Amino acid sequence: MAYSDIHLPLPGFIALDWTLMAFALLPILIRISLRARSRTLHSPATNVSDTFIVLSWLSGCVLICINTWKNTTRMQYLSSPPQTLYYGVPPSQSGHLLYVSWISLFFIYISLWSAKAAFLAFYYSIFSLQGRRIRLALLVACVFTFFTFLLHMGLIAFWCTPVSANWSPPPGKPLCSAVHSINSVTISTIANITTDIVILSIPMHALWTRASKFGGTERAGLLFVFAMGGVSILAALVRFVCLKLVQGVPKASITHTIDVWALVEIVSSILAVCAPSCRAFVRMWGRREQRHGRLGSEEAVVAEGRCDVDGSTTESRGDKLEHVGLRIEQLVAEGK
Repeated sequence: MAYSDIHLPLPGFIALDWTLMAFALLPILIRISLRARSRTLHSPATNVSDTFIVLSWLSGCVLICINTWKNTTRMQYLSSPPQTLYYGVPPSQSGHLLYVSWISLFFIYISLWSAKAAFLAFYYSIFSLQGRRIRLALLVACVFTFFTFLLHMGLIAFWCTPVSANWSPPPGKPLCSAVHSINSVTISTIANITTDIVILSIPMHALWTRASKFGGTERAGLLFVFAMGGVSILAALVRFVCLKLVQGVPKASITHTIDVWALVEIVSSILAVCAPSCRAFVRMWGRREQRHGRLGSEEAVVAEGRCDVDGSTTESRGDKLEHVGLRIEQLVAEGK
């Protein structure tokens, strides 16, 4: 089965990249805004979590800046014959484009692992006092996450020898890349998904023991967090499947597939980390709207002059007076 790269005009890829990153910025701003307005003292773990989530977004921005530059460069040669181009540009420029593309791979995994680190710091801020067992689980998860991050950095940097084979292979040898080698991608995907599963499994025991205390809203919020984590895992699997389908195709051009699904994985990770803050923001906004609604209705009643000193309305008192008047008329008629 053959697979071809995602078909979308180059301006469309640029717009998609910036739209996704702008969408990911919104929950980060909500999270930081709630932190700034909170009167409680923030723990160091909370501050570390915020720092990592901002780093994740900034690394993603570096990635899409590089992607924007690449796609803008390719747009200059859309009218050129395809046989005269290599990776969308003339061969004389392909080496520099591939070198910059290789640099961008580091920012993919810096962004992804920063989001994972933000998750772990957030867990520590809420579970650090739950007991020795949960602290030990957090420590093991942190160490495992750190080593899987080093693994990915090593795969990108040292999978190809010499390193320049990533953008300028020796004469007679094909272009080398860790993200195009199915063996490297298999190692990367297993490590990535395993890390996500380890991180998502940490709060399961605590949440399971307290599940009976959660209402429908709380369960929906937790489901959203785990769903976003599941999207991140799904995106990693999709990238693996796409690369598996083209492993036997020479000079397979699947740059957009890798970039798009990497960005989806980054954005879903950011949403998962910021989901609790977004839920708190929605609840706070809902309570504010209800309070304003009650105040508005009371002000409207007073403004219309319908409220008496004792709290009853003039309409209700008028109804009572009308009822008394009818009763008096009835008694008078009976007396006659």
